[in-house]
Amino acid sequence: MATVLSLVELLKGTSDPDLAGVAESIITVDQLTAQMPFKSIGNADHLTWLREKALPAVSKPGSGDNITSTNALAFDRVTAYCRRLVIDQDIDILDAGASGGMKGAKATAIGKASKALGRTYGDDVVTGAPAWTVTVNDYGASGATSNTIVIGPGQDPRLGNAQIKYTHSGTTVQYKAPGDVDFGAAVTYAAGVRAYSQNPNKWADITLATLSANGIVTLSFVANGNEIDGMQRLLASAQTITSSSNGDAITLATLDQLADLVTDTNGLKAYIMNSRTRRAVMALTRGMGGTTMGETMAMQFGTGQAQMVPAYNGIPILRSDFIPITDTQGNISSATKVYCATLGEEGGLCGVYSQAGMDDDDGEIIASGMNGIQVINLGTVQNADAKRVRVKAYWGLASKTEKGLAAAAGISN
Repeated sequence: MATVLSLVELLKGTSDPDLAGVAESIITVDQLTAQMPFKSIGNADHLTWLREKALPAVSKPGSGDNITSTNALAFDRVTAYCRRLVIDQDIDILDAGASGGMKGAKATAIGKASKALGRTYGDDVVTGAPAWTVTVNDYGASGATSNTIVIGPGQDPRLGNAQIKYTHSGTTVQYKAPGDVDFGAAVTYAAGVRAYSQNPNKWADITLATLSANGIVTLSFVANGNEIDGMQRLLASAQTITSSSNGDAITLATLDQLADLVTDTNGLKAYIMNSRTRRAVMALTRGMGGTTMGETMAMQFGTGQAQMVPAYNGIPILRSDFIPITDTQGNISSATKVYCATLGEEGGLCGVYSQAGMDDDDGEIIASGMNGIQVINLGTVQNADAKRVRVKAYWGLASKTEKGLAAAAGISN
């Protein structure tokens, strides 16, 4: 299997000045994006893999006992989708001439566009959430007159409609995601209850009203915003450490607990946190008697020399200021999350990119290849004295195993 490289590693080997400028602009923005590996999915727009669901039971027979057979080994199908990230940049021809020529002006424009693209993707990796608009097509006999339904990650309305089954006796709901053949387990109904489909990696938070009889509600949904499913949505509830009612300050014990939750070893394990929290962690380590070699680590973030980053117990602490510090936890509205993740192709977090359009031979592509980044010459602007270039990528985010990502919520510092 070919090695899946991060933007940093790919940048080292490129001789294309346009691609080097694009990648350099992106990786200086966000340490998580810089270190996260990227995997090509060819010309497809999504990646589907099997996630282990259950292992077979182990028999312990005595002498002469029969051995019970089992088919408990099971997998669920999980999907990550690529989304378009596109920026068109116009360069005024006269202004370009006055500033030294079109070639230099294009390079500047490409650099600015790529930095904006990188910032957008770095933000989406953390907070990305498609804004689904859900439409009820058939109320069945449930008597529902209004609804609020939040669709979870990894679902594709192109596979058909979703359905909610309501059972009045016992007051339960069940969910069936697009493409699944059956409903998931019934859960007791309450406003905002989370119901899982037959594939438990697909869920919906459900609020219905005026429920009076059994019935099936059929749903269609479309995305208002074409964002990827970010870490906040991919995080499994069992992998979340909750704080007290009004939040807690970060502690080294919390970092220990986070590291214990991330048991996948198929890549680099790292903490990811906002700079505010990273400063608090550094203060804690200094308070224990000073910084040692175990609390720093050399990592590459560009074409120059390696940078020293803080670490705890040999695990690097990566900074991402795209992690919000505006979460509400009880009476505070400035809480945040601290993540721990494995960064790897086979487990934890991995960027995915589509190469769709890279085989275009019409002469428009200036440069392509760096993890799906394409720089395209669109030529003269029709209604302006300007040239236009486009920087784009089709990027997504995969979390191959739930044990590769964990978070502590409600952190107050």
